[in-house]
Amino acid sequence: MGAIQKYLWRNWWERLAVVLIVVCAIAAAASSGYAAVYQDRVYPGVFVGSYATGGLTGDEVRQRVAAASDTLDQSGLIFVFRDRKVTVPTVVATTDDPDLSYDLINYDIDATVLSALLYGRTGSILQQWKERVWGLIGRAVIVPEYTWRKDAVQELLYKNFASLEQPAISTELVITNGVASVTQDQEGIIFDYERAFNEAQSQLDGLVFSPVMLKLKKDIPILTKEQAEPLVPAVQRALFSVGVSVTYEDESWFWPASTINSLIEIRAEESGSIKLGFSKSHLLEQLEPIVTQLTREPQEPRFAVSSGKVVEFKSPAQGQYVLIEDTWKLWEQQLLLERATELEPVVEIIDPKQEIADLNDLGIAELLGVGTSSFARSPANRRHNIKVGADAVNGTLIPPGEEFSLLKTLGKIDKAAGYLPELVIKGNQTVPEYGGGLCQIGTTTFRGTLAAGLPVTARQNHSYSVSYYYDDQGRPGTDATIYDPAPDYRFKNDTANYVLISTRIEGDELFFEYWGTKDGRTVTQSETRLWDRVSPPPTRYIETLDLPVGKTKCTETPHAGVKAAFDYAITYADGTKNETTFTSQYRPWQEVCLIGVETLSKEVDAVGLNLEDADLSTSTVQ
Repeated sequence: MGAIQKYLWRNWWERLAVVLIVVCAIAAAASSGYAAVYQDRVYPGVFVGSYATGGLTGDEVRQRVAAASDTLDQSGLIFVFRDRKVTVPTVVATTDDPDLSYDLINYDIDATVLSALLYGRTGSILQQWKERVWGLIGRAVIVPEYTWRKDAVQELLYKNFASLEQPAISTELVITNGVASVTQDQEGIIFDYERAFNEAQSQLDGLVFSPVMLKLKKDIPILTKEQAEPLVPAVQRALFSVGVSVTYEDESWFWPASTINSLIEIRAEESGSIKLGFSKSHLLEQLEPIVTQLTREPQEPRFAVSSGKVVEFKSPAQGQYVLIEDTWKLWEQQLLLERATELEPVVEIIDPKQEIADLNDLGIAELLGVGTSSFARSPANRRHNIKVGADAVNGTLIPPGEEFSLLKTLGKIDKAAGYLPELVIKGNQTVPEYGGGLCQIGTTTFRGTLAAGLPVTARQNHSYSVSYYYDDQGRPGTDATIYDPAPDYRFKNDTANYVLISTRIEGDELFFEYWGTKDGRTVTQSETRLWDRVSPPPTRYIETLDLPVGKTKCTETPHAGVKAAFDYAITYADGTKNETTFTSQYRPWQEVCLIGVETLSKEVDAVGLNLEDADLSTSTVQ
């Protein structure tokens, strides 16, 4: 080896180091230049749903996503079978109270835009480079951020398509004059809703919408006559000839033998085995009056401020619930194996969460803030529900450090709680629902929280702007909607003492007073800013069989879409700040009118839905 070769070989690592440094410098320069070129723009190769967004600014991406969202708002999500079409709106409308309107499908446009802009800009340097390179050679798809109430959509489809289905009929146990027998089973045909939901979700992911064609599938009986018949002799032996007493403490009920025998069933277990037992669903029906009589909600202590002092106006009390699952399992064993004639339900005793030893230790000394709202021009049912909701919140005590949940505080929102129903539009039907007026409670709670200087942990604005919730400047943006089970309204008591909420109604005004001990914090709240006003779409008419022929019933007047925001800051005694901007996006709201008709247009009979006519595995039934 020559001297030059030895020299070159001896210094190879120096040359390699130089090469690596040069390569790294070039890569860094390229990276810096690449980032500079696409500053405030989405990197190439990034798609939001089906839309190419590479090279676009955030505002341009927002316009594309908003346009797709607006298209869905206008047309709804359409499901079709033959000539029957059901349109699922993005918002459930109400004929009486805007509080009962809620989102079925809602895109979070700002979060979607942010996800697109952050692609290739977060994580390690290696991860960022990997994402950027993949965008250049492949396709990086950002699924838009959205929520949809699949259960509510499913319920709507069931209500509108159920008349066309022929569900399977499982064999049933029949007892006639003390003799047990089983009926004949039958296969059926139903819609493949899960397939339809998957296709609908793909469209929501892609931001491109077209009618979802419903397909049919076989519906197999859960239990056949062939499976059940061998257990008929066992059923015969299990029949009761005497009644059974149900007792709990001083209460008692008597069920005759016929009632007990009506609960016996032959069922198919998940394991595939066939078993003799007692029907849980039938037992629940029989237990309903007993459960109603025995159920007692735990009562938390409730307080008020009188003459500057905290007084207890409702004492704590234990609650109790009948444990249905445990009761069923226990009774099935007792009735089948022990032939018991006396039964006792399994009851759980629930203690109240709060136990207050001394009212003087609560730290409730002064008014922290007041939230107000007006419900002028509200109909009678709405006024009634507002009072029921306000009474449920009145006297609530929130321990220091605890998060307050409005839905938990209100409890069950139903007839038993004193609420009155109002009508909402689902598909081409009007359905009674409970909860009208409760967004007035949510809004007033929100405003009281702001005035008291407590941090809000969960708040969602109404789907569209409602005049009930305009501020004193006539602007939307300071409302809070609630709907069981979601969205909820929540805030945290981050003071060192208890906070008491006291509610009252004066005329058309609702007041929520927050009491506690001031700790030196102050709050500031800006005026509400409004922008991006959008005119409402034209009125949509829906045929229905629920109204007299020719009669029309519409939702409240249409509303323009608009965005609103206000700035809010809590400054604590030590100078630290908690700053938040509350942003609301109200969609344009069209008037929706139901028109009573004798028969729905494009109605299709169930005749012809049979297994022989359908390729159930691959095609839509034509």
